[in-house]
Amino acid sequence: MIKIPECLVDDYIHASKLKNFCFEHEMTVSDGKTDLLKKVIEYAGEDQSSDAYKETYTWFLDTIKAGSKELCLKKVYVPDETLENVEQLISSKYKECPFKDVLSFRNLDGFSLVNYEIKNNEQGIVSKVSFLFSRMVLEGEKELERGHKIIYPLYIDLYTEEGFIVARYKPKTTIYQCSEEDIIYKENRFKPLDEAVTLIGKVEKVLKLQDMDINPRQKFCRMMYKLYQKYSFTPENIQSEIDRMESKRDNFVNEIFGELKLKDINKAKAKIDLNIFFEKYISINGDMEKVFKEDRDAYLIKITSDDDLQMTRIDTASIGNRPLQCSDTFFDGKKSILNTQECRVLHLCYNRRKGYLGPFTVQLTTKKECGLVKMYYVPEEEDIHNVLQTIFENY
Repeated sequence: MIKIPECLVDDYIHASKLKNFCFEHEMTVSDGKTDLLKKVIEYAGEDQSSDAYKETYTWFLDTIKAGSKELCLKKVYVPDETLENVEQLISSKYKECPFKDVLSFRNLDGFSLVNYEIKNNEQGIVSKVSFLFSRMVLEGEKELERGHKIIYPLYIDLYTEEGFIVARYKPKTTIYQCSEEDIIYKENRFKPLDEAVTLIGKVEKVLKLQDMDINPRQKFCRMMYKLYQKYSFTPENIQSEIDRMESKRDNFVNEIFGELKLKDINKAKAKIDLNIFFEKYISINGDMEKVFKEDRDAYLIKITSDDDLQMTRIDTASIGNRPLQCSDTFFDGKKSILNTQECRVLHLCYNRRKGYLGPFTVQLTTKKECGLVKMYYVPEEEDIHNVLQTIFENY
């Protein structure tokens, strides 16, 4: 029988995923998480050599990894020497690696390398190296009281073909470094992002990786601008209406500039301003949500940027998961974002309907000289992979 620590069930295994597993395996779907978990474990059975057991065990491992919903990433250079000697470099540093998993490993009070996996492409060249680190931490609310120990896994993936190293972890504010008698001390607060950055540094050293970006924050902000453009394109029917107004727009600009004796050099900017004006009032005219959700994998729900030219900060957001392009605020900041070609924070809602799993949202920003990606509303491993690939392609 598969045994899963309660802390992993609580923090990493969502009821909707259990519902999907039951539904896909033609089991009765109930609302109670405890009952759902019991059904999934019973489906696996006790025979560890059976297909059902292996399938379910792997599913739990994948689900726990997907439950690590915060990611930090860096662009790195991977030397040919590393690709040729990955196994040797890792094994010489981590001689005691037990090759266990998050369910079978007996955790210590500090991070240990639990397992690593090297994947090759069709040409036999290393394409991905995955590490699983894990440890015990204290969880609790009040200082000087006893906490209780929970398992804390941290995953690091090196995508050698794309040139990125990515750490994945669970964001929690109520965890601390272990101490004698399990007492919680404020100064022992465990900061997941800091720990992730530290482990990335250690892996970089072991594999002789080099940071690629001189200004990683700016590079990531520019990547977010590309995603802003990718997911906020003007729908074809709205663009056709804007194009239909071109002659009237040009006549209006010419008339105003002539009457006020304005410099012709600014006519092009005036036409851009009017196009935004047309787009804004067409887009917010009635119920347009469906228009901005169709024909795209994701849509904007919040964006933050800095306009250095106007010395202003642009921070726009829609309500709930309503497309930002349906609101006045999107267009109020659009010109400034086009000017700077950078975004500081970007929130995207990804369209998805898979059984009991609906849309999920992603927040992108920067911190600690890394790109930071936060997932909300139960992403699956496939979803996380797709988001990462989009980042890699637009970096």
